[in-house]
Amino acid sequence: MKTKRSTLKKSDILYHVLKGWRIILLFTLVGLIIGISMIGAGYVRGEMTKEYRITSSVTVLALSKDNKFTSKAEVPGKTDIDVAKNITQEAMYIIKSKGNLKSVADSLKMRGVSAGMIAGNLSVTQVGETDILELSLMWRSEREGRQIMKAITDTANATMQNTMRIGGVAVINEPEASFIVGNNIGVSTWTYAALVGLALGVLFCIIRFIISPTVINADNLEEVFGLDLLASLPYDKKFAGTGSRLSDDTVINDDIKSLTHMLINRMKINNATKIYITSAVHDEGRTGIIANVALHLADLGKRTLLIDCDLSNPQLGAMFNNELKYEQTLNALYRGDSDKLDAVLNIKGCLDLLPVILEKNPESFNDAMLGSLADVMEGYDYVLIDAAPVGEDAEVLRLNEICDAVLFVVRSDFASLDIIKTSLTRLDKSGIPVIGGVFNALSGWKAAFSRTKKQMDKMEKKFARKSKKEKKKAAKKQGK
Repeated sequence: MKTKRSTLKKSDILYHVLKGWRIILLFTLVGLIIGISMIGAGYVRGEMTKEYRITSSVTVLALSKDNKFTSKAEVPGKTDIDVAKNITQEAMYIIKSKGNLKSVADSLKMRGVSAGMIAGNLSVTQVGETDILELSLMWRSEREGRQIMKAITDTANATMQNTMRIGGVAVINEPEASFIVGNNIGVSTWTYAALVGLALGVLFCIIRFIISPTVINADNLEEVFGLDLLASLPYDKKFAGTGSRLSDDTVINDDIKSLTHMLINRMKINNATKIYITSAVHDEGRTGIIANVALHLADLGKRTLLIDCDLSNPQLGAMFNNELKYEQTLNALYRGDSDKLDAVLNIKGCLDLLPVILEKNPESFNDAMLGSLADVMEGYDYVLIDAAPVGEDAEVLRLNEICDAVLFVVRSDFASLDIIKTSLTRLDKSGIPVIGGVFNALSGWKAAFSRTKKQMDKMEKKFARKSKKEKKKAAKKQGK
Protein backbone atom coordinates (compact mmCIF):
# COMPACT_ATOMS: atom_id res chain seq x y z
CA MET A 1 0.00 0.00 0.00
CA LYS A 2 1.36 3.37 -1.07
CA THR A 3 -0.01 6.36 0.76
CA LYS A 4 0.03 9.80 -0.78
CA ARG A 5 0.60 13.00 1.09
CA SER A 6 -2.64 14.43 2.43
CA THR A 7 -3.34 17.92 1.14
CA LEU A 8 -5.07 20.53 3.24
CA LYS A 9 -8.44 21.20 1.60
CA LYS A 10 -10.69 24.18 2.16
CA SER A 11 -13.61 21.80 2.75
CA ASP A 12 -11.63 20.00 5.48
CA ILE A 13 -10.84 23.29 7.22
CA LEU A 14 -14.43 24.48 6.92
CA TYR A 15 -15.70 21.18 8.33
CA HIS A 16 -13.48 21.37 11.41
CA VAL A 17 -14.39 25.02 11.97
CA LEU A 18 -18.09 24.12 11.87
CA LYS A 19 -17.48 21.08 14.01
CA GLY A 20 -15.72 23.18 16.64
CA TRP A 21 -18.49 25.80 16.93
CA ARG A 22 -18.77 25.20 20.68
CA ILE A 23 -15.06 25.87 21.18
CA ILE A 24 -15.26 28.96 18.97
CA LEU A 25 -18.29 30.20 20.93
CA LEU A 26 -16.43 29.63 24.20
CA PHE A 27 -13.38 31.60 23.00
CA THR A 28 -15.67 34.41 21.79
CA LEU A 29 -17.49 34.58 25.14
CA VAL A 30 -14.18 34.63 27.01
CA GLY A 31 -13.00 37.49 24.78
CA LEU A 32 -16.26 39.32 25.37
CA ILE A 33 -15.95 38.91 29.15
CA ILE A 34 -12.35 40.15 29.07
CA GLY A 35 -13.41 43.18 27.01
CA ILE A 36 -16.24 44.03 29.38
CA SER A 37 -13.88 43.58 32.33
CA MET A 38 -11.44 46.02 30.74
CA ILE A 39 -14.24 48.56 30.34
CA GLY A 40 -15.24 48.07 33.98
CA ALA A 41 -11.66 48.51 35.11
CA GLY A 42 -11.49 51.70 33.08
CA TYR A 43 -14.55 53.07 34.81
CA VAL A 44 -13.13 52.18 38.22
CA ARG A 45 -9.91 54.04 37.38
CA GLY A 46 -11.95 56.98 36.12
CA GLU A 47 -10.50 56.76 32.60
CA MET A 48 -13.90 56.56 30.93
CA THR A 49 -16.25 58.26 33.35
CA LYS A 50 -18.53 60.07 30.90
CA GLU A 51 -18.61 61.25 27.31
CA TYR A 52 -20.48 64.15 25.71
CA ARG A 53 -21.01 65.27 22.14
CA ILE A 54 -20.62 69.04 21.80
CA THR A 55 -22.07 70.43 18.57
CA SER A 56 -22.00 73.89 17.00
CA SER A 57 -22.33 75.44 13.55
CA VAL A 58 -20.58 78.45 12.02
CA THR A 59 -20.54 80.28 8.73
CA VAL A 60 -17.39 81.33 6.91
CA LEU A 61 -17.10 85.07 6.24
CA ALA A 62 -15.03 86.97 3.70
CA LEU A 63 -13.43 89.40 6.14
CA SER A 64 -10.36 91.53 5.71
CA LYS A 65 -7.79 92.27 8.41
CA ASP A 66 -9.77 95.26 9.67
CA ASN A 67 -12.69 92.85 10.31
CA LYS A 68 -14.76 94.25 7.40
CA PHE A 69 -16.16 92.50 4.38
CA THR A 70 -13.87 92.43 1.39
CA SER A 71 -16.38 94.51 -0.60
CA LYS A 72 -16.16 97.22 2.15
CA ALA A 73 -19.95 97.12 2.36
CA GLU A 74 -21.86 96.96 5.65
CA VAL A 75 -23.53 93.72 4.63
CA PRO A 76 -21.99 90.94 2.55
CA GLY A 77 -22.71 91.17 -1.15
CA LYS A 78 -22.63 88.50 -3.85
CA THR A 79 -18.88 88.88 -4.20
CA ASP A 80 -18.38 88.40 -0.45
CA ILE A 81 -20.56 85.26 -0.46
CA ASP A 82 -18.65 83.80 -3.43
CA VAL A 83 -15.32 84.51 -1.74
CA ALA A 84 -16.58 82.88 1.49
CA LYS A 85 -17.61 79.74 -0.42
CA ASN A 86 -14.24 79.63 -2.16
CA ILE A 87 -12.32 79.68 1.13
CA THR A 88 -14.61 77.24 3.01
CA GLN A 89 -12.31 74.24 2.43
CA GLU A 90 -9.33 76.26 3.62
CA ALA A 91 -11.32 77.34 6.69
CA MET A 92 -12.06 73.66 7.53
CA TYR A 93 -8.39 72.79 7.30
CA ILE A 94 -7.32 75.75 9.45
CA ILE A 95 -9.90 75.01 12.16
CA LYS A 96 -8.52 71.47 12.56
CA SER A 97 -4.91 72.47 12.03
CA LYS A 98 -2.33 71.69 14.68
CA GLY A 99 -1.44 75.37 15.02
CA ASN A 100 -5.01 76.50 15.62
CA LEU A 101 -5.75 73.72 18.13
CA LYS A 102 -2.47 74.41 19.92
CA SER A 103 -3.61 78.01 20.32
CA VAL A 104 -6.91 76.68 21.73
CA ALA A 105 -5.15 74.42 24.25
CA ASP A 106 -2.76 77.22 25.27
CA SER A 107 -5.58 79.71 25.77
CA LEU A 108 -7.64 77.33 27.93
CA LYS A 109 -4.70 76.09 30.05
CA MET A 110 -6.63 72.94 30.94
CA ARG A 111 -4.68 70.20 32.66
CA GLY A 112 -4.06 67.21 30.45
CA VAL A 113 -5.61 68.79 27.36
CA SER A 114 -3.43 68.90 24.25
CA ALA A 115 -3.90 69.83 20.61
CA GLY A 116 -3.65 66.14 19.67
CA MET A 117 -6.45 65.17 22.06
CA ILE A 118 -8.73 67.84 20.64
CA ALA A 119 -7.88 66.90 17.03
CA GLY A 120 -8.67 63.24 17.69
CA ASN A 121 -12.17 64.09 18.97
CA LEU A 122 -13.08 66.99 16.65
CA SER A 123 -14.84 66.62 13.32
CA VAL A 124 -15.68 69.44 10.89
CA THR A 125 -18.06 68.93 7.95
CA GLN A 126 -19.36 71.25 5.24
CA VAL A 127 -23.10 71.52 4.72
CA GLY A 128 -23.57 70.76 1.05
CA GLU A 129 -21.71 73.29 -1.10
CA THR A 130 -22.48 76.19 1.22
CA ASP A 131 -20.16 78.20 3.42
CA ILE A 132 -21.70 76.69 6.57
CA LEU A 133 -19.65 74.30 8.73
CA GLU A 134 -20.84 71.90 11.41
CA LEU A 135 -18.47 71.16 14.29
CA SER A 136 -18.72 68.13 16.56
CA LEU A 137 -16.50 67.38 19.57
CA MET A 138 -16.54 64.21 21.70
CA TRP A 139 -15.41 65.08 25.21
CA ARG A 140 -15.36 63.68 28.74
CA SER A 141 -16.85 66.81 30.37
CA GLU A 142 -19.75 68.98 29.26
CA ARG A 143 -18.23 72.16 30.74
CA GLU A 144 -14.78 71.57 29.24
CA GLY A 145 -16.33 70.63 25.91
CA ARG A 146 -18.30 73.86 25.66
CA GLN A 147 -15.18 75.89 26.55
CA ILE A 148 -13.09 74.10 23.94
CA MET A 149 -15.73 74.53 21.22
CA LYS A 150 -16.02 78.30 21.96
CA ALA A 151 -12.23 78.65 21.94
CA ILE A 152 -12.05 76.89 18.56
CA THR A 153 -14.32 79.44 16.90
CA ASP A 154 -12.67 82.36 18.70
CA THR A 155 -9.15 81.45 17.63
CA ALA A 156 -10.17 80.48 14.09
CA ASN A 157 -10.57 84.16 13.07
CA ALA A 158 -7.09 85.12 14.24
CA THR A 159 -5.50 82.03 12.66
CA MET A 160 -7.18 82.64 9.30
CA GLN A 161 -6.06 86.26 9.27
CA ASN A 162 -2.50 85.34 10.20
CA THR A 163 -2.23 82.62 7.55
CA MET A 164 -4.57 83.60 4.70
CA ARG A 165 -4.85 87.35 5.38
CA ILE A 166 -8.56 86.95 4.77
CA GLY A 167 -11.57 85.25 6.25
CA GLY A 168 -13.29 84.59 9.54
CA VAL A 169 -16.15 82.62 11.08
CA ALA A 170 -19.37 83.59 12.80
CA VAL A 171 -21.31 81.31 15.13
CA ILE A 172 -24.75 80.24 13.90
CA ASN A 173 -25.61 77.80 16.69
CA GLU A 174 -23.99 78.10 20.07
CA PRO A 175 -22.32 74.93 21.45
CA GLU A 176 -24.79 72.32 22.68
CA ALA A 177 -23.92 69.20 24.69
CA SER A 178 -25.57 65.75 24.72
CA PHE A 179 -24.60 62.82 26.92
CA ILE A 180 -23.42 59.69 25.03
CA VAL A 181 -24.52 56.33 26.52
CA GLY A 182 -21.84 53.66 26.05
CA ASN A 183 -18.94 55.63 24.76
CA ASN A 184 -17.09 54.64 21.59
CA ILE A 185 -13.99 53.55 23.46
CA GLY A 186 -15.97 51.05 25.56
CA VAL A 187 -17.91 49.64 22.61
CA SER A 188 -14.77 49.11 20.53
CA THR A 189 -13.00 47.45 23.47
CA TRP A 190 -15.48 44.64 24.01
CA THR A 191 -16.14 44.28 20.28
CA TYR A 192 -12.46 43.88 19.45
CA ALA A 193 -11.96 41.51 22.40
CA ALA A 194 -14.84 39.31 21.20
CA LEU A 195 -13.47 39.30 17.63
CA VAL A 196 -10.03 38.33 18.91
CA GLY A 197 -11.65 35.48 20.86
CA LEU A 198 -13.52 34.38 17.74
CA ALA A 199 -10.33 34.39 15.67
CA LEU A 200 -8.45 32.41 18.34
CA GLY A 201 -11.26 29.84 18.46
CA VAL A 202 -11.15 29.34 14.69
CA LEU A 203 -7.35 29.14 14.79
CA PHE A 204 -7.52 26.55 17.58
CA CYS A 205 -9.84 24.33 15.52
CA ILE A 206 -7.59 24.58 12.46
CA ILE A 207 -4.43 23.81 14.46
CA ARG A 208 -6.14 20.83 16.11
CA PHE A 209 -7.04 19.48 12.69
CA ILE A 210 -3.48 20.00 11.39
CA ILE A 211 -1.97 18.26 14.45
CA SER A 212 -4.40 15.33 14.49
CA PRO A 213 -6.26 15.10 11.15
CA THR A 214 -9.06 12.62 10.55
CA VAL A 215 -10.82 11.40 7.43
CA ILE A 216 -13.89 13.51 6.74
CA ASN A 217 -14.06 13.07 2.99
CA ALA A 218 -14.57 9.65 1.46
CA ASP A 219 -12.32 10.64 -1.43
CA ASN A 220 -9.36 10.60 0.97
CA LEU A 221 -9.60 6.82 1.28
CA GLU A 222 -8.69 6.55 -2.38
CA GLU A 223 -6.54 9.66 -2.83
CA VAL A 224 -4.42 9.27 0.30
CA PHE A 225 -4.49 5.54 1.05
CA GLY A 226 -5.29 4.04 -2.34
CA LEU A 227 -8.19 2.14 -0.77
CA ASP A 228 -11.05 1.30 -3.16
CA LEU A 229 -14.27 2.63 -1.68
CA LEU A 230 -17.14 0.15 -1.80
CA ALA A 231 -19.71 2.26 0.05
CA SER A 232 -20.25 5.46 1.98
CA LEU A 233 -22.85 4.69 4.63
CA PRO A 234 -25.04 7.16 6.56
CA TYR A 235 -25.20 7.25 10.34
CA ASP A 236 -27.49 4.50 11.66
CA LYS A 237 -29.03 5.16 15.08
CA LYS A 238 -29.77 1.45 15.53
CA PHE A 239 -26.05 0.70 15.74
CA ALA A 240 -24.85 3.90 17.38
CA GLY A 241 -24.02 2.20 20.67
CA THR A 242 -24.09 -1.04 22.59
CA GLY A 243 -27.29 -3.00 23.06
CA SER A 244 -28.30 -2.93 19.37
CA ARG A 245 -30.49 -5.81 18.26
CA LEU A 246 -31.08 -7.64 14.98
CA SER A 247 -33.62 -10.32 14.16
CA ASP A 248 -34.66 -12.48 11.23
CA ASP A 249 -37.27 -9.87 10.21
CA THR A 250 -34.86 -6.90 10.24
CA VAL A 251 -35.41 -4.67 7.19
CA ILE A 252 -32.15 -4.16 5.31
CA ASN A 253 -31.75 -0.63 3.95
CA ASP A 254 -30.71 0.18 0.40
CA ASP A 255 -27.18 1.29 1.40
CA ILE A 256 -26.40 -2.15 2.91
CA LYS A 257 -27.95 -3.88 -0.10
CA SER A 258 -25.71 -1.86 -2.41
CA LEU A 259 -22.65 -2.63 -0.27
CA THR A 260 -23.51 -6.35 -0.27
CA HIS A 261 -23.84 -6.35 -4.06
CA MET A 262 -20.47 -4.63 -4.50
CA LEU A 263 -18.86 -6.91 -1.90
CA ILE A 264 -20.05 -10.01 -3.77
CA ASN A 265 -18.55 -8.67 -7.01
CA ARG A 266 -15.28 -7.82 -5.33
CA MET A 267 -15.07 -11.24 -3.63
CA LYS A 268 -15.63 -12.94 -6.98
CA ILE A 269 -12.81 -10.89 -8.52
CA ASN A 270 -10.48 -11.92 -5.70
CA ASN A 271 -11.79 -15.51 -5.61
CA ALA A 272 -12.58 -14.97 -1.92
CA THR A 273 -15.34 -16.60 0.11
CA LYS A 274 -13.91 -16.09 3.61
CA ILE A 275 -13.22 -12.53 4.71
CA TYR A 276 -12.82 -10.65 7.95
CA ILE A 277 -13.75 -7.05 8.65
CA THR A 278 -11.51 -4.78 10.67
CA SER A 279 -10.77 -1.11 11.32
CA ALA A 280 -8.14 1.15 12.83
CA VAL A 281 -9.79 1.51 16.25
CA HIS A 282 -12.91 0.38 18.11
CA ASP A 283 -16.36 1.95 17.65
CA GLU A 284 -16.07 2.50 13.90
CA GLY A 285 -19.20 0.44 13.16
CA ARG A 286 -17.71 -2.85 11.94
CA THR A 287 -20.12 -5.12 13.78
CA GLY A 288 -23.32 -3.41 12.62
CA ILE A 289 -22.10 -3.40 9.00
CA ILE A 290 -21.01 -7.03 8.84
CA ALA A 291 -24.14 -8.26 10.64
CA ASN A 292 -26.44 -6.47 8.19
CA VAL A 293 -24.43 -7.69 5.21
CA ALA A 294 -24.70 -11.25 6.51
CA LEU A 295 -28.48 -10.90 6.86
CA HIS A 296 -28.79 -9.68 3.28
CA LEU A 297 -26.56 -12.47 1.96
CA ALA A 298 -28.90 -14.90 3.66
CA ASP A 299 -31.90 -13.17 2.06
CA LEU A 300 -30.20 -13.73 -1.31
CA GLY A 301 -30.08 -17.45 -0.57
CA LYS A 302 -26.35 -17.57 0.18
CA ARG A 303 -25.43 -19.94 2.99
CA THR A 304 -23.54 -17.60 5.30
CA LEU A 305 -21.60 -18.07 8.53
CA LEU A 306 -21.03 -15.04 10.74
CA ILE A 307 -18.24 -15.36 13.33
CA ASP A 308 -17.31 -13.04 16.20
CA CYS A 309 -13.54 -12.92 16.60
CA ASP A 310 -13.25 -9.71 18.57
CA LEU A 311 -12.21 -11.65 21.66
CA SER A 312 -11.71 -8.59 23.90
CA ASN A 313 -14.91 -6.79 22.91
CA PRO A 314 -17.48 -9.24 21.49
CA GLN A 315 -20.73 -7.74 20.19
CA LEU A 316 -22.30 -10.09 17.66
CA GLY A 317 -23.77 -12.53 20.17
CA ALA A 318 -25.62 -9.82 22.08
CA MET A 319 -26.74 -8.27 18.81
CA PHE A 320 -28.66 -11.41 17.79
CA ASN A 321 -29.44 -13.16 21.09
CA ASN A 322 -30.40 -11.75 24.48
CA GLU A 323 -29.39 -14.86 26.43
CA LEU A 324 -26.23 -16.42 25.04
CA LYS A 325 -25.34 -19.90 26.32
CA TYR A 326 -21.73 -20.91 26.83
CA GLU A 327 -22.27 -24.12 24.86
CA GLN A 328 -23.16 -22.06 21.79
CA THR A 329 -19.92 -20.06 21.56
CA LEU A 330 -16.46 -20.16 20.05
CA ASN A 331 -15.14 -20.47 23.62
CA ALA A 332 -16.86 -23.83 24.08
CA LEU A 333 -15.90 -25.05 20.59
CA TYR A 334 -12.22 -24.22 21.13
CA ARG A 335 -12.07 -25.98 24.51
CA GLY A 336 -13.87 -29.05 23.20
CA ASP A 337 -16.96 -28.45 25.39
CA SER A 338 -19.14 -28.34 22.25
CA ASP A 339 -18.82 -29.65 18.73
CA LYS A 340 -19.39 -27.42 15.71
CA LEU A 341 -23.00 -28.53 15.31
CA ASP A 342 -23.88 -27.45 18.86
CA ALA A 343 -21.73 -24.31 18.98
CA VAL A 344 -23.13 -22.74 15.80
CA LEU A 345 -26.46 -20.91 16.13
CA ASN A 346 -28.95 -20.69 13.29
CA ILE A 347 -30.28 -17.12 13.06
CA LYS A 348 -32.49 -17.61 10.01
CA GLY A 349 -32.66 -19.99 7.06
CA CYS A 350 -29.26 -19.48 5.42
CA LEU A 351 -27.54 -17.55 8.22
CA ASP A 352 -25.56 -19.16 11.04
CA LEU A 353 -23.68 -17.45 13.85
CA LEU A 354 -20.69 -18.50 15.93
CA PRO A 355 -20.51 -15.97 18.77
CA VAL A 356 -17.90 -15.49 21.47
CA ILE A 357 -18.31 -14.39 25.08
CA LEU A 358 -16.00 -12.09 26.97
CA GLU A 359 -13.70 -13.77 29.46
CA LYS A 360 -11.50 -12.34 32.19
CA ASN A 361 -8.40 -13.49 30.33
CA PRO A 362 -9.32 -13.66 26.63
CA GLU A 363 -7.71 -16.36 24.52
CA SER A 364 -5.32 -15.55 21.68
CA PHE A 365 -5.37 -16.78 18.09
CA ASN A 366 -3.22 -19.86 18.57
CA ASP A 367 -3.00 -22.74 16.12
CA ALA A 368 -5.65 -24.76 17.95
CA MET A 369 -8.22 -21.97 17.80
CA LEU A 370 -7.48 -21.25 14.14
CA GLY A 371 -7.87 -24.96 13.43
CA SER A 372 -11.28 -24.98 15.14
CA LEU A 373 -12.35 -21.96 13.10
CA ALA A 374 -11.14 -23.47 9.83
CA ASP A 375 -13.11 -26.63 10.57
CA VAL A 376 -16.38 -24.86 11.31
CA MET A 377 -16.05 -22.61 8.23
CA GLU A 378 -16.32 -25.48 5.76
CA GLY A 379 -19.46 -25.85 3.66
CA TYR A 380 -20.58 -22.22 3.53
CA ASP A 381 -20.92 -19.96 0.49
CA TYR A 382 -19.59 -17.03 2.50
CA VAL A 383 -17.88 -16.70 5.85
CA LEU A 384 -17.78 -13.24 7.45
CA ILE A 385 -15.64 -12.62 10.53
CA ASP A 386 -15.97 -9.62 12.81
CA ALA A 387 -12.37 -9.02 13.94
CA ALA A 388 -10.80 -6.61 16.41
CA PRO A 389 -9.24 -3.37 15.13
CA VAL A 390 -5.92 -4.12 13.46
CA GLY A 391 -4.66 -0.70 14.52
CA GLU A 392 -4.96 -1.73 18.18
CA ASP A 393 -4.20 -5.46 17.99
CA ALA A 394 -1.80 -6.81 15.36
CA GLU A 395 -2.71 -10.37 16.42
CA VAL A 396 -5.77 -9.97 14.19
CA LEU A 397 -3.45 -10.67 11.26
CA ARG A 398 -3.35 -14.35 12.24
CA LEU A 399 -6.80 -14.58 10.65
CA ASN A 400 -4.95 -14.31 7.32
CA GLU A 401 -4.21 -18.04 7.71
CA ILE A 402 -7.88 -18.96 7.37
CA CYS A 403 -9.31 -16.03 5.36
CA ASP A 404 -8.98 -14.98 1.74
CA ALA A 405 -9.34 -11.21 2.07
CA VAL A 406 -10.20 -8.34 4.40
CA LEU A 407 -12.71 -5.48 4.39
CA PHE A 408 -11.61 -2.24 6.06
CA VAL A 409 -14.00 0.20 7.78
CA VAL A 410 -13.27 3.88 8.43
CA ARG A 411 -15.65 5.94 10.52
CA SER A 412 -16.11 9.56 9.46
CA ASP A 413 -14.03 12.00 11.53
CA PHE A 414 -12.96 9.44 14.11
CA ALA A 415 -9.59 7.71 13.87
CA SER A 416 -6.50 9.78 13.09
CA LEU A 417 -4.83 9.53 9.70
CA ASP A 418 -1.69 8.13 11.33
CA ILE A 419 -3.41 5.13 12.90
CA ILE A 420 -5.36 4.44 9.70
CA LYS A 421 -2.09 4.49 7.79
CA THR A 422 -0.50 2.15 10.37
CA SER A 423 -3.45 -0.25 10.12
CA LEU A 424 -3.41 -0.42 6.33
CA THR A 425 0.38 -0.79 6.29
CA ARG A 426 0.08 -3.79 8.63
CA LEU A 427 -2.50 -5.39 6.36
CA ASP A 428 -0.41 -4.69 3.27
CA LYS A 429 2.77 -6.15 4.73
CA SER A 430 0.92 -9.23 5.96
CA GLY A 431 -0.03 -10.09 2.38
CA ILE A 432 -3.81 -10.25 2.84
CA PRO A 433 -5.74 -8.66 -0.07
CA VAL A 434 -7.83 -5.66 1.01
CA ILE A 435 -10.91 -5.96 -1.19
CA GLY A 436 -12.15 -2.48 -0.34
CA GLY A 437 -13.13 0.07 2.23
CA VAL A 438 -16.36 1.30 3.77
CA PHE A 439 -16.74 4.91 4.88
CA ASN A 440 -19.17 4.84 7.78
CA ALA A 441 -21.34 7.04 10.00
CA LEU A 442 -21.96 10.08 7.83
CA SER A 443 -24.67 12.20 9.45
CA GLY A 444 -26.54 15.43 8.71
CA TRP A 445 -24.40 18.27 7.39
CA LYS A 446 -21.28 16.07 7.60
CA ALA A 447 -22.48 14.22 4.51
CA ALA A 448 -22.04 17.40 2.49
CA PHE A 449 -18.29 16.98 2.87
CA SER A 450 -18.27 13.43 1.50
CA ARG A 451 -19.57 11.63 -1.54
CA THR A 452 -23.08 12.16 -2.89
CA LYS A 453 -25.36 9.25 -3.76
CA LYS A 454 -24.88 10.07 -7.44
CA GLN A 455 -21.13 9.63 -7.07
CA MET A 456 -21.61 6.30 -5.27
CA ASP A 457 -23.90 5.01 -8.05
CA LYS A 458 -21.23 5.99 -10.57
CA MET A 459 -18.63 4.09 -8.56
CA GLU A 460 -20.83 1.00 -8.38
CA LYS A 461 -21.10 0.97 -12.18
CA LYS A 462 -17.31 1.31 -12.42
CA PHE A 463 -16.79 -1.74 -10.19
CA ALA A 464 -19.35 -3.69 -12.22
CA ARG A 465 -17.42 -2.95 -15.44
CA LYS A 466 -14.17 -3.91 -13.71
CA SER A 467 -15.72 -7.22 -12.62
CA LYS A 468 -16.73 -8.06 -16.22
CA LYS A 469 -13.20 -7.32 -17.46
CA GLU A 470 -11.70 -9.60 -14.81
CA LYS A 471 -14.07 -12.41 -15.81
CA LYS A 472 -13.11 -12.05 -19.48
CA LYS A 473 -9.41 -12.19 -18.62
CA ALA A 474 -9.99 -15.34 -16.52
CA ALA A 475 -11.95 -16.96 -19.37
CA LYS A 476 -9.13 -16.21 -21.85
CA LYS A 477 -6.54 -17.77 -19.54
CA GLN A 478 -8.63 -20.94 -19.18
CA GLY A 479 -9.05 -21.08 -22.97
CA LYS A 480 -5.27 -21.04 -23.42
